[in-house]
Amino acid sequence: MKLKRFSILFGVLGACVNLVWCSVAVAKQQDPQLFNAQKIDQAMRRFVKAPHPMASAEQKKYTQELKANLTKEGWEVQVQKFKTKIPNVSAEKLGGKDKKANPVKEVEGENLIAFLKGSERCLVMVGGHYDTKPYSNMKFLGANDGGSSTAAMLELARVTKQIRKDEATKSDAGRYMDCTLGLAFFDGEEATLAEWNDGERLVGVQDNIHGSRAFAEKLEKQFDGIAYNGLPIKAMLIIDMIGHKNQNLFITRGSHPQLAQKFLSQRTTTKISAVNLMIEDDHVPFVQMGVPVLHIIDWTNLNEWHTDKDTLDIISNQHIADFGNMLVRFLKQKR
Repeated sequence: MKLKRFSILFGVLGACVNLVWCSVAVAKQQDPQLFNAQKIDQAMRRFVKAPHPMASAEQKKYTQELKANLTKEGWEVQVQKFKTKIPNVSAEKLGGKDKKANPVKEVEGENLIAFLKGSERCLVMVGGHYDTKPYSNMKFLGANDGGSSTAAMLELARVTKQIRKDEATKSDAGRYMDCTLGLAFFDGEEATLAEWNDGERLVGVQDNIHGSRAFAEKLEKQFDGIAYNGLPIKAMLIIDMIGHKNQNLFITRGSHPQLAQKFLSQRTTTKISAVNLMIEDDHVPFVQMGVPVLHIIDWTNLNEWHTDKDTLDIISNQHIADFGNMLVRFLKQKR
């Protein structure tokens, strides 16, 4: 992602008093609807096993693993393949050694899209990128930049499935949770070259947010809003870089004001605020189409961003879990 302009507006249980209180406290700790920091840790460790840029063998392998895991959780999963053009770093023009290579090449990316059918005719989506930025001079694992949002979305799949199971006989309706829920793991958010706009500047191709642009092309305008597969999108949350141990989340400029207000009303320990900060990220194609979007990112903890220090050492699984529980409370609100 790239900053465009910046102007910020703004334990252990003690002795139980009685058996009933103790039982309630323990039950709350074990609530299957809550985000589990240990499960997030497992997902994070898999993400950082090896770099996996778009179109790499490691990324294709990871895509299939994610598909299997989400299918096991009871979600309907599809791999959305797309062709896109990127700078060819082997070309002499871009510093490579191949004098005959075209400076632009076509590759195949893969978005992973998962759905959990709802009881009402609407769609709520949560998306984030799951590729890592390609580097030839270092091992970039992207624990926060790609890993944190991916782990949160995987845990959201488990938690929301459990909520649906527990609420099988509920009578109320009209919540975000009652829509079909979608998870969009976008490929190719990261630029191939060092800087966000180098592709356009050097070889005339947009070298970023490939997967979200490909997905946005599948959307259609209907009488009741922008839709995917006939379902109008009531909210699309794009999350990125949410897991830093010094977590400080921003809802950025371009986000839907009412959605932002509703989301912030669910805050507890998560440090998050709405700011007048314009960033280019996976939300941009959807904002341009008029989809009601929330873009949430940490843009203060950047010392490790796009360096080999973006590892598990800077991650707080509990911060990710707390944010995830805030997200669930948002989904339980009336639309």
